[in-house]
Amino acid sequence: MFNYIRALLSGIFLAVIGTFLHNAISPIGLLIALATAAIGIWYVGQLLHLRKYKFVAALSWLIVVLIAGSSGSGNEVLIIGNANGEIFLVGGAILVTVIALLKA
Repeated sequence: MFNYIRALLSGIFLAVIGTFLHNAISPIGLLIALATAAIGIWYVGQLLHLRKYKFVAALSWLIVVLIAGSSGSGNEVLIIGNANGEIFLVGGAILVTVIALLKA
């Protein structure tokens, strides 16, 4: 049970870092955000020794990023629809899925 929580919190943490970093210093911030997500999800699998924990981290990453990309109650959007935002959403989703599918 504790490992699920660790994987969940890791995915949330990686998504928050990527959300705030992807638009920081274009294009370096985007590359760092994607690399952080990929390395972080891979590390969850190495640390916890099972692929299912990578899926938990990747799913929590995806949920947080999708919430950050949609408009909130005050119409605020953390991931805007520019090139960096689209690459972060689509490329990041593909990247964390592929990393989660790799053998732990």
